[in-house]
Amino acid sequence: MRFLKHVPVLIFDFIVCGFIGWAYETIITSIAMGRFTDRGVLPIPVLPIYGLFALILPLIFRREHNAFLVFFGSAAGATLFELAGAYITEAIWHKRLWHYGDWKFNFFDGRISLFSSLIFGGLCLLFVKAIHPFSLYLNGKAPKTFAISTATLAAVLIVLCFVLR
Repeated sequence: MRFLKHVPVLIFDFIVCGFIGWAYETIITSIAMGRFTDRGVLPIPVLPIYGLFALILPLIFRREHNAFLVFFGSAAGATLFELAGAYITEAIWHKRLWHYGDWKFNFFDGRISLFSSLIFGGLCLLFVKAIHPFSLYLNGKAPKTFAISTATLAAVLIVLCFVLR
């Protein structure tokens, strides 16, 4: 039952990081294409893959206080995750969802790049050191009924977005 008190934190983290991921990808792609390009896969501005990564990070770095290790460890992890994701999506859907071929220091035929890895490391560090602790703080201060009802509403919205997609 102790797990249930952390559900609002998990949902908040998922949504915030999913939004940050959507904003990052939309901005980068829009700049590259010279026009607004929505990178979302849902009707709301949340990229679920970033939200899922936000659920994993606190488990990996919950006891790590060294920002250097968090930055480079998460950059390496996110890069491996991105590389595996590229190969999996290409194998399943025969489609490339991203390509860093025009970026300097790209590897594996543009599936990953040093620049994106550094961005992921920075975003993960921001999450581990600021966003997740703030989420824990808010959850501790908010009335439990408010936190649970807000989290439930947000979870229902996300599930509906997946179903109606």
